[in-house]
Amino acid sequence: MMNEHKNQDIGLTEFDYQMISPQLQMMKAAIPYLPGRQQKYVAFYIRLLEARRTAELFRESDLSATGLSQDSDNPASPFEMLQAMKPFAGPHERDTIEMLENIQLMMHAMQNPT
Repeated sequence: MMNEHKNQDIGLTEFDYQMISPQLQMMKAAIPYLPGRQQKYVAFYIRLLEARRTAELFRESDLSATGLSQDSDNPASPFEMLQAMKPFAGPHERDTIEMLENIQLMMHAMQNPT
């Protein structure tokens, strides 16, 4: 299971960049070199620290997961959301997203004829 995504660069989202710390990344890099039982505990500990960081981020500021204000006057559209999700999708999910994008475009064209 560990090598399942080894050759697949899934990238990071804006949310990931807000959660990253060099210390946690160092701990993650060390996991494969630890004895099996320690790997499990260190991995859970890292996820716990990330969850705590997430809670602190939302509690201390008006940031949303995108780094934008939650009270933005220009909320993201479903089309923008699909565009943000697409780079992380597998082939099947990408096909579904493209179908939804096409539906959005058709609906927009029907609502705003030229």
